Amino acid sequence: MLQKKKQPKPKSVALSLMRDLLGSAAEKLHMFEKVRAAGGFANEHPADLAKAEKMLREFVAMEKGS
Repeated sequence: MLQKKKQPKPKSVALSLMRDLLGSAAEKLHMFEKVRAAGGFANEHPADLAKAEKMLREFVAMEKGS
């Protein structure tokens, strides 16, 4: 019997931006907001965008606490 190959989950552009962009969390959040306002995430799932924004905001809060 043939087994199905696992299809990798498509990577979220927003999460990739957070991971690969250099700089502080505040800078990443600012860039995320600029790209989002310009419509750069038009093809992204809204839940993925909300998750990415929430994580960035949490990272910013952690940086401020340090």
